[in-house]
Parts: sequence; structure tokens; C-alpha cells
Amino acid sequence: MNFSESSTHFDTGFREIQGLTWLPWVGHRFSERPAHKRLLIVGESHYIGEQPPDQLERVIRQHLEYPLYTREIASRILVKGERNRTLDTLPKVLFRTTDIDRERLWGDTAYYNFIQRPMRYKREGLPERPTREDFISAWRVFAEVVRLIQPSHCLFIGVEAANSFDFSMNTYRLPFVAVAQTERVGRTTARTARLDLPGASAELFFIQHLGKFFSWSRWHDYLNSQHADFMNWLSTESYELVRGPLK
Repeated sequence: MNFSESSTHFDTGFREIQGLTWLPWVGHRFSERPAHKRLLIVGESHYIGEQPPDQLERVIRQHLEYPLYTREIASRILVKGERNRTLDTLPKVLFRTTDIDRERLWGDTAYYNFIQRPMRYKREGLPERPTREDFISAWRVFAEVVRLIQPSHCLFIGVEAANSFDFSMNTYRLPFVAVAQTERVGRTTARTARLDLPGASAELFFIQHLGKFFSWSRWHDYLNSQHADFMNWLSTESYELVRGPLK
């Protein structure tokens, strides 16, 4: 098996989810993981670079019509290690090192992009942001993804989605535990919540977006302090390689 490719184990179910533009990355061992040790990493948005005005509509359409886009990003950056300012930080947050067995980690783990339409990197000079409606509709799709792959823990690398969680769960009449603020780390307050679907209860952790002004060491310490059980089972998998941790 090519370990840089996502498993297709859940693809029939994914294709039945209305509003799911891009198929999630699912590690080839994910479905075999213990029910209480299944990690789903949740990114927020896919961005498209600046385009000539006469090409923009075509490029947006190409992204919308390419269901493997998230998987391609995951393969290039998360598995093969292509540089990316945001996702390069993820191993540091979880393991305090970048020296990890990428194929093994992502063979066990799933990755999903929350907002299901592309954002423009420069719109009126600034990166486009999802609307509240984008987030609300994304929660319905997310719930179906959780129902299908049944992660035990979902780590959101960004907190904005939490602002619409309670409203969305009530709107869609889904069982849940409301968002709670846990601890302020730097400029951002971490949040937790839980989605309690039948047979698919998932703990949700929201941390600061892994972009500019992000202190991976402080957020690693936060996860160790506030989510020790999660970090303990993650560390026992021995995804780290032989070198020592980053200082």
C-alpha cells in the first residue's frame, strides 16, 4: 500500500454526505484503532492564491470539483513533509518535536477541512474569512463525518468554529455538550465541547490557529495540563523518533 495516500475505506459513505466538497484524509489504520483512541485533526479553510480577475471563477470551480484536494494537501505536507507555515507547527504542539514518524502518525490519524468552499487569499487586500452561515452549514457536514468515521478526539486548529457550535447543534437537533472556555493561552481562550451522536461520541478541543504569533510550546503545555488523558495515550504510541525535543 502507498502510505502517502488516504484510505478509501469510508469513501462510499463520504460521497453520500450532502455538502461535503473535499474527502477527508483517513489513515490506512484509522478504522482499526481502538474506539477511544481515534484522532481527527480539523483545519479550517483552504485558500486559493491571487488570480487574474478573468481566471478567478475558473480556479474556484476547479477547486470545488476536485474532491481529493484535502487529501493531496495532507499527503504533500503532513505525510511527505513539504513546508507549510501553518501545518509545520502541528507536530510541535502534539509532541514538542518535528522529528516524528510521519507515515505512522498519519496512518493512524484523520484530517478534515471544516469549511467546504475555497477562500480567496486576497479579497479586497485581506484573506477572505468564512461567514457565520459557512460555519453553521459546516457543522452539519462535520456531524455526518463524525457519525461515519467515529473519532474519539477532534483537535480544531482554530477557535472560531466554536462560536457557532451550540447554535448549530440546537438547529440540527443533535445531542451535544455545550462549548466551555477552559484557559487563556496568550491572546486566545481555549474551548472544549462534545458531540454525542449515537455510537459516535467525540471530544472537541479548540486551540489557537497555527499561524502568526502562535506559541506552540505554550499550547503543548496547555494540552498536557488540560487534556492529559488524550496527550498520554498519544505519547504512548511512540510517534517521536530518536532525537530530543525542541527547546
